[in-house]
Amino acid sequence: MTVRGALAGLLLDMLAEVRLADRAALAALSEAEWDVIGDMAKQYRLAPLLHHQLQGRGADWPVPEALRTRWARGWRAASERVLAVQQALIAVAALADREGLAYAALKGAWLAWHAYPNPALRPMRDIDLLLSEADALRLHAAMEAAGAVPGPVSHTPIDYALVHHKHLPPLHWGPQKIAFELHWRLSNPVEGEDRGAAVAATEGLLARRVRAGLGPAEISYLDPTDMLLHLVVHAAYGRQPFDTGPQVLSDLVRAIDGAAIDWPRFWGEAEAVGRAGGARLLFALVAKYMGKRETGDPATAAVPARLIAAAEALLLQDAGRRAERGFATRMAETGRRRGKLALALTRLFPPRHIVAHYAGVPVDSWRVWPAYPARMAHHGWRWVRQRGDSVLDAEVADARALRAWLGTEA
Repeated sequence: MTVRGALAGLLLDMLAEVRLADRAALAALSEAEWDVIGDMAKQYRLAPLLHHQLQGRGADWPVPEALRTRWARGWRAASERVLAVQQALIAVAALADREGLAYAALKGAWLAWHAYPNPALRPMRDIDLLLSEADALRLHAAMEAAGAVPGPVSHTPIDYALVHHKHLPPLHWGPQKIAFELHWRLSNPVEGEDRGAAVAATEGLLARRVRAGLGPAEISYLDPTDMLLHLVVHAAYGRQPFDTGPQVLSDLVRAIDGAAIDWPRFWGEAEAVGRAGGARLLFALVAKYMGKRETGDPATAAVPARLIAAAEALLLQDAGRRAERGFATRMAETGRRRGKLALALTRLFPPRHIVAHYAGVPVDSWRVWPAYPARMAHHGWRWVRQRGDSVLDAEVADARALRAWLGTEA
C-alpha cells in the first residue's frame, strides 16, 4: 500500500458511521501527511461532512487547528450556497414547466433536501436534470433566452455533445452562476450501442418520476428506486470507476434510508443492464463504513475482498491526475500495438474544442492551431514525469482490476 493509500484509509474512517478512526494513528501524522489528507478532502468537497463529524463522534480527534478551521469555512460556504442552488433549481424547473417539458432532477438535487438532515452536507458542483433529447435542446435554448450563459470552459459544440456525451454543454444560471447540465441519458454513449434503447430508457425514467416539495415549489425527481440505481451507475460505471469520491457512500445510505426502495425491481433492472456487480460492490463498502442495510439482494456470494480494497483506494484517487490515469489504464487494456498507436494519436490530436479549452480561447480562434503543439508538449512531459510513479501505477492497477470485474474494460 502506498502512503497516500494509507492516509486515504484514515480519511475514510473519519467519514464512516460505524468504524472508529484510529486516534493514535491520527496523532502520529506529520504536518505533510495532514496536508495530503486536507488536499484529498478538498478535491472531493468533503469539508462539510468532516466538519459535521468533528462536531460529533470526532470531537476528540487530534486534527490540526488549521484543518479544523478550513473545514468549518467549507461548511459555512456550503450553507451559504444552498439557498442560491435552491433558488436556481426552482427557477429553471418553473421554466421547464411553463415550456411543457418533462424533466427529472438527479442525484444531489434530491439528496440534499430530501435525504440529508441538512442540505449543506451534500455540496453540489452543478444541478443535473434529465429530459428527452428534444426537450433538453428546448430547455437549453429557453435558458439561454432567459439569460443563462455558457461556463468559461463550455467549448463543446452541441452536435458533438449529442454524439459523444450524456448531457449538453453546461449553462450557468443567475448572479451566482449556478451550473446546470441537461441530460438526455444517464450514461455516456458507447460504440455500437442501441441508441433507441437509450431513448426508451429515458422515456421510462421520466414516466416514473415523482414530485416533491422544495421551499415554496414542487420539483420533479427520479423515482427513488431509479435514483438509487443511477447513483450506482454514476459511481461505478463512469469513464473511470469510483472517481466520484467517498461522498457516494453517504449518498447511498441516505438514499436507502430516506425512501422506500422497490428492491425486486432494483435488482431486476440492475441485472438486466449489467450493473448488479457494481451495486453489490458499493453496498459492501456501505456495510463496512456506514453499516449494513437490508437490500434484498438475491445473490449470496460475497464480493471478493481484493475488489473491495481496490474500490476503497479509488474512492480517494488523485483527482488532479484523472486524465493521465485514464489514458494509462486504457493503454494497458489495449492489447495490440496498432490499437495503442490509435489511442495515442487520439490523445495527441483531439477535436478542436478540446484544444480550445486547454488554451482558454474561443473555439473559432486562430490561437487554437499553435495550441496543438503546446498541448502535445505539455501532456507528453507530464506523461514522462509520471511514468513509474507508484501512486499512479497502483491506481491504474486497481482501476484495471475493477473494470475487468465490472465488465467495462476496453
